[in-house]
Amino acid sequence: MILHRLVLEDFRGVFREEVDLPPRGVLVIEGPNESGKTSLMDALEMLLEHKASSGRAEIKAASPVGRDVPVVVEAEFTVDSQRMRYRKEFVRGKRTSLEFPGSTRPALTGDDAHDYVRDLLDRQVDRSLWRALRIAQDEPVGQVDAAKGMGSLRRALDAAAGGEDPTGDDSLMERVADERNRYLTARRGEPTGELARSEARLADARAALAEARARHAELDAAVSDHEAQASVHRARQESLDTLRAEVDRLEAAGRAVDELRGACSAAEAELDRAVAAHDGASGALRERRALIERAAAEQRRHDESTSAATAAAERLAPAQARAEHARAAAEAAEERLSRARARLDAVRADDERARRRAELERLERLLGTLATLGEELRGKEADLAANAVPEGAVEELRRAEDALRQAVARSAASAPRVEIAGSGEVRVAGEHLDAEAGWSRDIVADTVFEVGTVSLTVIPAGDTEAVRREEGNARAERDRLLTGLGVASVEEADLRARRAEGLRAEVEALKRRRADLLGTDTPQDLHDRRDGLRSLVGDDPAAGDGLATATNAGDRHDAGGVEVSAETSDGGTDSPGADSPEAEATEAEHVLARLRDEDRAAEVEAATLRTEHATRTALAEESAGRLAECRKALDAAREEVADRDLEVAESRAGDRVRSAREKVDQARAALAEALADAPPDLLENARASLTTLVAEERDSAAAVATALGRVNAIGDQGRLEGVALAERELDSAERENAALWRRARAADLLHRTLVERRSEALLAYQAPFHRAVVELGTLVYGRDFDVSLGEDLTILSRRIGDVTVNYESLSGGAREQLAVIVRIACARLVGENGVPVFLDDTMGYTDPSRRLTMGAVIAAAAATSQVIVLTCDRARFAGIGGARTHVMQRVAAAAE
Repeated sequence: MILHRLVLEDFRGVFREEVDLPPRGVLVIEGPNESGKTSLMDALEMLLEHKASSGRAEIKAASPVGRDVPVVVEAEFTVDSQRMRYRKEFVRGKRTSLEFPGSTRPALTGDDAHDYVRDLLDRQVDRSLWRALRIAQDEPVGQVDAAKGMGSLRRALDAAAGGEDPTGDDSLMERVADERNRYLTARRGEPTGELARSEARLADARAALAEARARHAELDAAVSDHEAQASVHRARQESLDTLRAEVDRLEAAGRAVDELRGACSAAEAELDRAVAAHDGASGALRERRALIERAAAEQRRHDESTSAATAAAERLAPAQARAEHARAAAEAAEERLSRARARLDAVRADDERARRRAELERLERLLGTLATLGEELRGKEADLAANAVPEGAVEELRRAEDALRQAVARSAASAPRVEIAGSGEVRVAGEHLDAEAGWSRDIVADTVFEVGTVSLTVIPAGDTEAVRREEGNARAERDRLLTGLGVASVEEADLRARRAEGLRAEVEALKRRRADLLGTDTPQDLHDRRDGLRSLVGDDPAAGDGLATATNAGDRHDAGGVEVSAETSDGGTDSPGADSPEAEATEAEHVLARLRDEDRAAEVEAATLRTEHATRTALAEESAGRLAECRKALDAAREEVADRDLEVAESRAGDRVRSAREKVDQARAALAEALADAPPDLLENARASLTTLVAEERDSAAAVATALGRVNAIGDQGRLEGVALAERELDSAERENAALWRRARAADLLHRTLVERRSEALLAYQAPFHRAVVELGTLVYGRDFDVSLGEDLTILSRRIGDVTVNYESLSGGAREQLAVIVRIACARLVGENGVPVFLDDTMGYTDPSRRLTMGAVIAAAAATSQVIVLTCDRARFAGIGGARTHVMQRVAAAAE
């Protein structure tokens, strides 16, 4: 089998991966951990083994997480000279197709394609060799059991040993084994099938004879059994009579207990009625006393509420007078503050007009400066755009110039130059030239020079053409960069770059200065602010007119206003022109604030007293209503039942409760005494025992009758004839069993003989297999390397020089190396009739000094076999000569 191509799509974490494989040689598939290398091997196994419609767990696990897409596996391979393209879509779609590239054979689909491939692989591919030559990452690296299965390897070993494969035709061995297995089991040699049935017949015949002889002596045993059953029956009858008397006594005692329970229940019911009556009388008395106490409490609350309402009314009148006086003073202070604020607003308007004019002049100067800077910045930016050079372009151009100089030097050194001078005719590459005209050229290809009968061939160095191409490419790259920059030389490009750098610094300086002048504003903000100030400053009236107007208006208002008392103006008189407008307004605000505080305090005090008076009055009215209701309810209750009558009824109900409780105690004591004499559990147990004993007595009576029937039925009729028949059956079974044992022993002897002969043949395979392993092992361990093989061709020990170590005692790295050597030896022995060798992430335990030699071992199979190496570290297999490498391209998170 030759594998040509393998394609995976949406397999576990692999988005898409396509691998092309050479028909012979070593392919190293490299990728980091979890890149999907092992998934390639698993996907190929899933393609060849399982149908697309399969719902096995490993197929579902191959579906990518979170994506509802088909899992696609496609492989192209050759089996028995047939090249096939085999494709399956798992999980979603579930389609199968088989094509035959380069052939007119029609394609197959579905189960037909699957069955065709499986049948072809079963007939033409050594499946056991396929599994043996594969080293999986997640499986322990074990030995190859070369003596079992693997027909292709067995035929190759027999050919190397010079034989005709004595074990190649297993049909005789299988027929002999089938014949032996008809009579004996394969593992333990125990009887089976026809022989086992004969053994069972013989055992049954012997048992039947023993039974017939035993039945002849059965009569004596039946008589003895009858006597024993009759004795047991009599004993059970006596126990039954005693138990019945005890049950009668306990039942009489139980009836007496039932009567006492009834009396006790009646006494308890009477007690419950007495307790209920006492609870009712007590509750009525408690309610009467609570009603009397509530009426007294309501009277006390009414008296307190009436006194509190009278006191609140006395405090309310003075507080209301104080609140009205404070309100009048606050209103006068508010009028004075209004006049002061009018004069202050006039002064502030004049100041604002002056500030606006100054701000307008500053903005005009700033905008002029910014306009000048803008013109200068645009000029510098235009110069910078004309001289701009992309970052790194000059360095790239210098590297291209250096590469061109080196290419020119290598071109001149690789091509010899031939010059022709003198007189006469010369033929150069078939072309006639006159030597007098002179001729010279660099020779880049094999050229023949003919002078008369002399032929001279000039052969340039082998890489001349490649060097010329390299020079042309370097020159084209240099010219492309010069054209892109618009310059004629590297020096001109460097000059432009330095000029651009200086312009860039000047542009940055101008931008910084403009940003400093603007601050957080934009030019549009400044223009808008200037236009706004122009509109405000344009037609303002002369400064001071507003202040004079406000002052005159204030004076006129003061002349016609009300008089502010000394207490209102904080001890002074109202004189508007004495201080500045700001001081006057501030003083008026302070006076107004103080008077407002006094007004609020007086109003709060009056409101609090009004609320208190209203609350006290409402509480007094409410308490009067509740007091009237309580007195009315108490009078109505007393008319119905007097207080003294309730107390007498409660006392009598208590006496009745005490009397009923004494009767209950007496009834419970009598019931406890009766229960102690005849507990109910004892009666139940006696009844259950009686039931059991009655059944046992009935069973024993039946057993007596049965034993008597056996005694009467058993006789000497036919017992001797039964013994004779059993003896004849035993003789026939013994003759049949002896014949079958003779045939079984003969088949077993023949089978053991063939097995021994096959073992001798396998011993002959050791020499060629030993040579193949030692030949590869010497590449790694040197000429002193040797191994010892067992009968099954597994390695028992390894020897290097004088040191021999058992295989199981070798280190993990040594066992890993021998496992690879054995598999490569098998692949070389089988040759072109073999299968691909898969090595998944091996050499992990091999030290670096032996990885190179192990690479030579793997490369040894390249001539006749396919070897596919999966690794996350390409350096491990650097020693494989001629190996191709495939790097995993795109993965998501494949499970390694």
